Amino acid sequence: MARVGQARRQQRHRKLRKRLAWAGGLLALVAVCLGTWYWWGLASRDHPWENSLGMKFVPVAGTAVLFRVWDVRVRDFRAFAQDRAGNGGWEYQKGSQPFILKSDDWKPRGWEYGWNDPGFAQSDEHPVVCVSWEDAQAFCAWLTRKERVEGRIGAGQCYRLPTDAEWSVAVGLPAESGATPREKSGKVKGVYPWGSGWPPPSGAGNCAGIEARDRDWPADWNPLEGYRDAYARTSPVGSFKANQYGLYDMGGNVWQWCEDWYDTDQKYRVLRGASWINVNPDPLLSSDRGNNTPNIRISNIGFRCVLEGGSPP
Repeated sequence: MARVGQARRQQRHRKLRKRLAWAGGLLALVAVCLGTWYWWGLASRDHPWENSLGMKFVPVAGTAVLFRVWDVRVRDFRAFAQDRAGNGGWEYQKGSQPFILKSDDWKPRGWEYGWNDPGFAQSDEHPVVCVSWEDAQAFCAWLTRKERVEGRIGAGQCYRLPTDAEWSVAVGLPAESGATPREKSGKVKGVYPWGSGWPPPSGAGNCAGIEARDRDWPADWNPLEGYRDAYARTSPVGSFKANQYGLYDMGGNVWQWCEDWYDTDQKYRVLRGASWINVNPDPLLSSDRGNNTPNIRISNIGFRCVLEGGSPP
């Protein structure tokens, strides 16, 4: 009889554990759903959603993602680079040496340069540069894993680069013609992130104003005469006015990697937004696309993240 009673108690305990496990799973699902509801319903330009790194995200009407308001900062990338146990084996020197601008043009100049020293002074609040498309992918994958483990995002959410089409919506472009980014590039004439005028008005953004001409600026390169933005190279994120969605630096500061191939040859990835080195109207058009190989690192290229699953279309 004692054995029978013990067996019944064990059976009741197993049933209770199953019910508790089911209830715990249900609570976890509710927490994820409530978190998603918060992003979808409450995140806004004035009240962005903020992640574990202090990266702020806002919805952009016409997309199904939350956009990072700034480019990825030096301090964000440092958290990834220093997480040796969690960054998937990423090591900077496994990739290509970065191209650094000096008075003798762009050149790889050795491993003393890189994302933590691009050849000019940066604070933690500057956009990280000298990062490839592959580096950006590794960062997004790391951040996704990290925040899923921490319970900050659910299995249906992930960080990634914006698509070319999403970036076009975020910069305020109308519908574009063309099947590939290459076919769409530069088609919408006379429209810039700051409006329709050229040259850019004061405070429009960080491009190559007359302050860019320093000892590392090639002597035969002309800056944009009559324009000054106070930053010879990168500027801290958020230094200029945000656009209608609350996004900063959509024109100038650093080129931003996008998810897409540039064309059907699938050799180059898309870059958007121009940078501190640009002086001519075409690269600063909202519809312009740059392109480069996925492994290249240059001191005027960075990236911006989006959070997929965070905002309704």
